[in-house]
Amino acid sequence: MMAGIRSKNTKPEILIRKALHSSGYRFRLGSKVDSVRPDVVLRSRKIAIFAHGCYWHQHPGCKLAYSNRKYSEEWQKKFADNRNRDQRVEKQLLADDWRVAVFWECATRNSEIFVEEFSRLQNWIESEESGVFETRYKRTSKM
Repeated sequence: MMAGIRSKNTKPEILIRKALHSSGYRFRLGSKVDSVRPDVVLRSRKIAIFAHGCYWHQHPGCKLAYSNRKYSEEWQKKFADNRNRDQRVEKQLLADDWRVAVFWECATRNSEIFVEEFSRLQNWIESEESGVFETRYKRTSKM
């Protein structure tokens, strides 16, 4: 099962990259920032963008994370490790004066919501505000 899950060029990643490119942002793929490899790097602005899958990264409060199942200890450990790594990476980048953006998968599933959240991301990029940007949308029901 796990072998069928892509870690690169996922639909949310591609949507975000296309929107960034059409908005005039130029970026690197597969570029490392210290030991971290974000999905998209805007090096000139010191921004690392992550396109997180709601299920694999257990988006809090999102229906796509469906963590109410009885998972084995192995799966619970996998999800906990993912969350811990995400927090560690975010802290590391912030300590190195990088700005971090997390774009959740659920915000890419509806075009109206995607446009709204991407517009928020653009405003955050242009504001040069430090810290972390995260999409606000959480999928709470089927669309």
